[in-house]
Amino acid sequence: MKTNNKQKICSVILLVCLLAVSFTTNLTAVSAKGSSHAAEKTVYAAFGDSIAAGYALPGYQPGQEAPDGSYQAIVAGFLQTQSCNYAVTGDNSDDCLAILTSNEADECLSDADIITLSIGSNDLLLPFIDILMQHFHPGDAQPGTSAEETPEEAELRKEIEEQLKNGFSLPQLDLSQMADYYRQAEALLGELSDHATLHAQAAAFAQKFQTILAVLHEKAPNAEIYVTNVYNPFAFLPKIGELADIYIQEINQAFSKDAPDYTLIDVYTLFQQQALSNVRIDLTEPNGIHLDPHPSKQGHQAIADLMTAALKQAHAPKAAAIRTLSSSSKKKLTVKASLPANADGYEVFYASSKDGAYKRLGTSFRKNYQSNAAKLKKGKTYYVKIQSFQSIKGVTYYGKDSKVKKIVIK
Repeated sequence: MKTNNKQKICSVILLVCLLAVSFTTNLTAVSAKGSSHAAEKTVYAAFGDSIAAGYALPGYQPGQEAPDGSYQAIVAGFLQTQSCNYAVTGDNSDDCLAILTSNEADECLSDADIITLSIGSNDLLLPFIDILMQHFHPGDAQPGTSAEETPEEAELRKEIEEQLKNGFSLPQLDLSQMADYYRQAEALLGELSDHATLHAQAAAFAQKFQTILAVLHEKAPNAEIYVTNVYNPFAFLPKIGELADIYIQEINQAFSKDAPDYTLIDVYTLFQQQALSNVRIDLTEPNGIHLDPHPSKQGHQAIADLMTAALKQAHAPKAAAIRTLSSSSKKKLTVKASLPANADGYEVFYASSKDGAYKRLGTSFRKNYQSNAAKLKKGKTYYVKIQSFQSIKGVTYYGKDSKVKKIVIK
């Protein structure tokens, strides 16, 4: 491929952005591998692409653990453990399945308690880059064939990927070629708006996803699986997001919020509501076109929040209930509680008004709780509630608050 094609591609992509209509989904992925787990800790295995591995975050290095700030690292911290990280930069569903069937992850999977999976974005992105290369060099084989790239084409592909991540320096447009650039941009947009290869990739993903799940259930029969769907990193860019959504919504048909064998983490809706990717276009800056679709630091935190909320919901015990609340000259406060079978105990909270700020009074591992705490003043009215909890491998999960009851201290 000729060197001037670099200028042409950058110029056309700039005009695509200026026309406010562009391409689809998610970029490369990261890799790092697991670590040993003590028996008393949760065994957590993470699979997927760059999103799972924390690509583009500070501290990320290929082949290392996911960096601090990645959703994987945040979830591992919540679980009081260290993840086995099998997320790999650039992986699509076929690559993920290859890892699972290679026995590489078997040791971790056999003991796994929790698995997270983020896959599917590259099933669209990699064909997109093939389409882009073919668009500017139509003499090559069609996308999906086995023709080898020339060294020049491989260099250009790498440069495109790097610029998607780090930002395009605005090209010095050749004004004499503007009409041709616009024609190229419009032709590319028209091609991407209804492309058979992208439709086919989205449709094929569903069966691949089910195969991945089947292998995970076979190799990790005791694990809970938490799966993210595919988000739209361009949701807040006019029309660009609409074009991306065509294929993202198609691929997301593979996921179900009611699936019995995994829990869906709906990042698609999350990223529709908040701008949480690294995508931005600011033509006032030298490198102002950033099409890196990876989650920002805030995006990773938001994904982690969804996952930890799902974990808490899955493991929270049923609510305890206050059966009786009494005060006597011997004990300022006695609580008799109904404790659910899946709870290890409950915490007692008190406040001076029903809607006031509740403070923790104490903890009980039995149905009855008694206290002579100096905090409780004779003759004063307090409002009391309790909250059940259970501990699983170092993580404490809490149930809902009980109903509030009122007591006058004797």
